[in-house]
Amino acid sequence: MIYLPDTNAISAYMRGDNPKLVEKMRGSFGELCLSVIVLAEREFGVTKGANAHARLKLAELAQTLPVEPFTRDDSTHYAVIRHDLEARGAGIGPMDTLIAAQALRLGATVITRNVREFGRVSGLKVENWQD
Repeated sequence: MIYLPDTNAISAYMRGDNPKLVEKMRGSFGELCLSVIVLAEREFGVTKGANAHARLKLAELAQTLPVEPFTRDDSTHYAVIRHDLEARGAGIGPMDTLIAAQALRLGATVITRNVREFGRVSGLKVENWQD
């Protein structure tokens, strides 16, 4: 099983304010990978917040988990997902669409609190570890 946490899940993990999520993620480190899209969003967050502790924690996480690059196949999945969602009038955020594309290529389950939005993507496996 491969798990791909979204930005909100990684942010909650880094804050440590959800013990259930932290425990489940730590217990799944062998199956988790970090999307380069999520890494970019968190890099922006720690840069914007100028939080040295958060920057160190993110760097540690990026060294612990494999960072999944965005590939040509992801681009194809992105186009199909976006076309399908827009045709149904059910678009999701652009970063979430990119993360969903990676997850589909990997056959991964997206870990998110935003199950409703990611659940619109056909064939995407989604779990909420925060409730």
